[in-house]
Amino acid sequence: MKNSLQSTYYCDCDHPDIQELAAILKSDGDDQISLAMRTFTYVRDNIVFGFDLFQVKASDTLKRKYGACWNKSLLLTALLRSNQINAQFGSIPLKRNFIKPAIGRWSWLANSPYNHCVVHAYINNRWTIIDAVLDKHTYETFYSPLGVEWGIDWDGKEDVSLYTESISGSSVMHQDIDAILNKKVGNNELPKTLASIGNSVINRQIWKKTGFTG
Repeated sequence: MKNSLQSTYYCDCDHPDIQELAAILKSDGDDQISLAMRTFTYVRDNIVFGFDLFQVKASDTLKRKYGACWNKSLLLTALLRSNQINAQFGSIPLKRNFIKPAIGRWSWLANSPYNHCVVHAYINNRWTIIDAVLDKHTYETFYSPLGVEWGIDWDGKEDVSLYTESISGSSVMHQDIDAILNKKVGNNELPKTLASIGNSVINRQIWKKTGFTG
């Protein structure tokens, strides 16, 4: 766990904006489980689901107020580390159909399996997987109507496991966050300019239905 509290280039938990929010989240108490739960809920619902590039700092995702699994997991990791909760950036392989309800035909651009990003937080004397990628509006718009067996809530004890019908392997922790993000967590991505344009198109499609104004 020697590097699970460190600030890195992308996981910039020492950034003033990250530090300020971490302090606010801690102001209601520093019990680690309760604090981790508040931090999870904040990232889940205040940073809405939407696509951005892989190589984005946690502090920038906080400013933009949206992100994909890699962006939101990075921000959650940074906030937890800022409050001295050991956290590691992780990923879990999923069949690419996991994202089809939200983005439709665009899902065919994803590799399969797709390395979906999560967070491993050391609480309850174990590494607990937490996944804050789907805010309530996105979940209720695209996934809840399908009658999926999983939800997006966290009780502070068990792992948060989304997309259970698409899981095709075990979750892994990435010790070097910057290196894995520079490799796009092993996923496909168009060249930066094209990726930015594609993300904008997909986000407009998603947000038109969820009501987020960007």
